[in-house]
Amino acid sequence: MPQDSLVSIAGLVCRLAGRTALDGVTLSIEPGSLFGLVGPNGAGKTTLLRAVAGAVGPESGTVLVAGFIPHATPPPELARVMAALPQHPSAPGGMTVQEIVAWGRSPHLGRLRPLGEKDREAVDEALARTGTSGLADRMVAQLSGGERHRVMIARALAQSPRILLLDEPTVHLDIGHQVEIMETLRSITRRGTTAVAALHDLNLAAAYCDGLALLSRGRLISQGTPSQVLTPSLIQEAYGTGVAVRMNSATGRPYLVAAAPAVATETGPCVHVICGGGTGADALAHLVRSGYRVSVGVVHVMDADDEAARLLGLRVVEEAPFSPISADAAAEASRLARGADAVLVAPVPIGPGNLRNLDVAEAALDGGVPVVVVGASAGGDFAAGLAGKRILELVAKGACLTEDLGTALAAVARAAPVVAHRQEEGKRA
Repeated sequence: MPQDSLVSIAGLVCRLAGRTALDGVTLSIEPGSLFGLVGPNGAGKTTLLRAVAGAVGPESGTVLVAGFIPHATPPPELARVMAALPQHPSAPGGMTVQEIVAWGRSPHLGRLRPLGEKDREAVDEALARTGTSGLADRMVAQLSGGERHRVMIARALAQSPRILLLDEPTVHLDIGHQVEIMETLRSITRRGTTAVAALHDLNLAAAYCDGLALLSRGRLISQGTPSQVLTPSLIQEAYGTGVAVRMNSATGRPYLVAAAPAVATETGPCVHVICGGGTGADALAHLVRSGYRVSVGVVHVMDADDEAARLLGLRVVEEAPFSPISADAAAEASRLARGADAVLVAPVPIGPGNLRNLDVAEAALDGGVPVVVVGASAGGDFAAGLAGKRILELVAKGACLTEDLGTALAAVARAAPVVAHRQEEGKRA
């Protein structure tokens, strides 16, 4: 365990109502960090916070907070080191914000002792650090949900704690207030206070936390930076669901995208899809769910359909962002299209940069592959009329022109039926 850890937990086992809520958890939290506890419902996040707060004693293992054993330390003494904010903190509506925040000085005051100068300074600083100074004279009952959360954080900070524990501080808040709370927490950690928060939203945790602990069924799956913890394999292990992890180029932090429930097949007839700008995402998912092998291209890297194809695990021919489709990329896509059982041209806008995708469709037609086109340049002709003309030429060569995507998918199913293909495979086997 690092010597400079503010929180040190080793082999922690906690039992609640006869069941094991935490099973051998070992982790450490460094001073001045914003540390997130993540994991599915019932993972043990709240129990771990309560163990750190001293509200739950361990069956075995140890918990040390700033050198204190929480469950064996008198609450007033522990409150000078640590403040805890429950998931649904209560605040009497008949009090002002300043009065509520002043409550946080209770651990430092004798019985019935009034606030001194140092106490008032602590209250003012807590209000300032949470951006609630302008609310000081407002009644708590008049505050919005986000404002009330920030005021309760201010009350906790008025204790002058070294560590702040928060259980789901963003729960039931809209995205604006969620960001507001996380910005507040990041701000206070930069001033030296350590914040440990149980968080439900993995992307908020990834965007704001310095370190994460991923829990599942009371066990620690992983601890580290967001990039180390939020990986597809670890998320699959903890949550039992697939995700794709992308990197935010502006922040250098990861973000998660739910993977589609469909899983690409290695058998069945193949459909090559020409799309872009999100025009093919629904079709790709539908085709995969229906049992088709699917290839895609040419699409540009970072395009919505490129993202969708990669989430589905499909073969994709890509071109660099904002670049015209190269001859090499078009040739590779044409090879895939000629080897497919059908080609679907989604209602993608066509301009000079992606006009070569119609060469891909034509190559498939010339090779005897059925081609289904959604609309005559339905996505928009931005090639001075050339796109519409080329599509009509494809139709003249035998391509099937449909009015909408649903009709196009039905036409693909007739051209390359999945059931018949599988029956033939079964006979050959």
